[in-house]
Amino acid sequence: MEPIICNREEAGYLLSKKLSAFKRSNAVVVGIPHGGVCVAAVIAEELILPLEIMACRKIKNPANSDENIGSVSEDDVFLHDCSRTIPQEYLRHRILQLQRSILVEKGSYYGIRKPLSFRYRPVILVDDLLISSDSMIACLRSIRKQSPLKIVVAVALASAEAARSISDVADDIEFI
Repeated sequence: MEPIICNREEAGYLLSKKLSAFKRSNAVVVGIPHGGVCVAAVIAEELILPLEIMACRKIKNPANSDENIGSVSEDDVFLHDCSRTIPQEYLRHRILQLQRSILVEKGSYYGIRKPLSFRYRPVILVDDLLISSDSMIACLRSIRKQSPLKIVVAVALASAEAARSISDVADDIEFI
């Protein structure tokens, strides 16, 4: 079976067609590193919109590194119910550690430039894949704190479960 999407650039191009109503508007495209930034860059270029970056990190279960117990953005934390069994001191330490690494990453992207405000603007939050919703939810909640006009999630591919789980936090979702 032929792949539907050849690469992230093509995914960005196809998504930009679905998001054409935002072309040359007041919207901001926000990419989630690393794969989401590649897709977001194409969308921003095609729609002639500014590109911002929002880093986040998954919180791994200390007893099972294959299991995520939540996610962290610069200013928000999303935890699963299973995290209640994890020692709280570990969680506090890990969250602070991850948020520090996000600030370092943000500094490498922006330098001395301040990110754009999302206040009263449509935000298009982009990732390449939406398999689990942890990182996306942390980013959505972080963006929501800035009072955007609306938040549209744009992803190349999404699992049905992940799309359902972000539907309460995002205003709309577009995928190929």
